[in-house]
This record gives sequence, structure tokens and C-alpha cells, in this order.
Amino acid sequence: MRKNSNRLLKEEALREENEILKLKLIAEHGSTFEYGMGETKLSAEIENVFLQQVLDFERKEAVARETSVFEVLGSPQHFPEVEMIGEDRIKEMLWELLNFMESKMINVAVIRPNVTDRELYRFITQELFEHRMLHIDIPGMTINFIYDEFHPDYAFDNSNIAVNDCLRQIFNKTDLEWTFHFDHILQLNQSKNLKVEVFRNKINVFKKRFEHIEPIQIHVLETELSEDFCFVSGNYEISFTGGGKHWLKTGSWEIHFRFWKELDIWMIFNIQVEGIAF
Repeated sequence: MRKNSNRLLKEEALREENEILKLKLIAEHGSTFEYGMGETKLSAEIENVFLQQVLDFERKEAVARETSVFEVLGSPQHFPEVEMIGEDRIKEMLWELLNFMESKMINVAVIRPNVTDRELYRFITQELFEHRMLHIDIPGMTINFIYDEFHPDYAFDNSNIAVNDCLRQIFNKTDLEWTFHFDHILQLNQSKNLKVEVFRNKINVFKKRFEHIEPIQIHVLETELSEDFCFVSGNYEISFTGGGKHWLKTGSWEIHFRFWKELDIWMIFNIQVEGIAF
């Protein structure tokens, strides 16, 4: 009985401490909480650990200094210039560099497949080393960089979006919900001036006509890119099942993008799929 009483007292004390920590975060750092005071379903102990970590991060961020990635790595001198490395050693030197950076809690990733080992090594030693950042010294925290964010390849990115975030999202049985890459007004085959909500509903009604939809293959054949527009085209082979019947549809497709300069993103505004009645 006394154990239970002590446990309840400790939990109550932690909850009071948590409310004080929240008030500190609000007053000192402008933090906001999506739940009201005392409304969280977390245990007092877990919430206390979380709040302490947030407060520690905020305090360290407030005194953090701007520095270069090279300085964070300890100013290493043992990585030669990319021009000094032969083709027979570039892969080995890149892995040595990446492993060294990982040991210092800095990771570098690349998304697209056409970036060579030499280019990635060049990027790290000539560009990323000079990149300035706010260094927050928190044990166990990693710093992550992506090559593609420094050198975007819009043709490659839009080709992937056309296939994976547009066509493959349309041609499956899961309701279309996420429409981040779609403009607020769209054209779908001959249907023009569709608000994105109407477009989403039209696609979901289309999906309900079938028991099963499976894209067998969706190929990109061409990508054209200008300053404000991008056109991606290809062909498809999609399997449909419905009403006890099974059939295969093939045809061509086109996805048109426009560049939103205000948001620095490409948005789909026109989808053309030959042979499909939505």
C-alpha cells in the first residue's frame, strides 16, 4: 500500500515538474504544444525525459556557433584533392572518406544513380567541407546531407515523381489521399479545370470499378525540361480485374509539370493516359 502511495506521489511530482518545463519552453523558446496542460497520454516519466531532451536541445541551439563542416570534422588533412586520385583508387578513397565522416556523426547520401564516385568525392571535399552550418553539440545526434539537395536534377526527379507519385498512385486499389505533387487545378485526359479535390474523388471512383489493379510496368521514354515547364512521357502495361474478368491494358502516357517559383517545387497540372476512361 505504501509502495503504491509513494509511486503515485512520485508520478504527481513528475507531472508538476513537466508543467513547469512546458512553461519554460513556452516562455524562453516559444515552444507550442498540440495538447493542453495535463492532456498527454504519455506516462509522466516518459514525458519528463522528452521535455528534458527538448530543453537541452533548445539551450544548446541558443549558444551554438556557426562553423564549417570541415571544422566539425576536425580539419582533416589526409584526404587528397580529387584530381590527385587515380581511377583505380577513387572508390576506396570515397569509402574511407564516408566512413571517416560517419565516425564524426556526419552522413552523406545520394539519391539518383548517375552520380559517380569521383563526383561525390569532389562534392564532399570541395563543396561540403566549405559548407557552413549551426553546430549543436549533442551526443549521439547525427548530421545528414543529401547530394541531390545541393545539385538537383529536375529531369530525373520529375521522371520519378511521374511514375511513383502519380501513375503508380492512380493505378492501385488504395484510395488516393496524398496529393502534394499535384497542382490545385488539373487536367485528366479530356477533363479540364478539375480542382484537386474533384480530381482525387474522380480517381477514387475509378478505382472502385475494379477488384484488382496492378501496374505490370511503367516506363519513362522521354523527359523534356525548360525553365518553367517539364514534360515526361512513356508507356504502360496495367492489369485490371473486375466482374469476373481479367484484362491487360497498354498505351502511352504524358505528365506535365510547371515550376512554382514561390515554393521552389514542380507541380503536376496535366495527366494524359491513353486508353483509360476515368
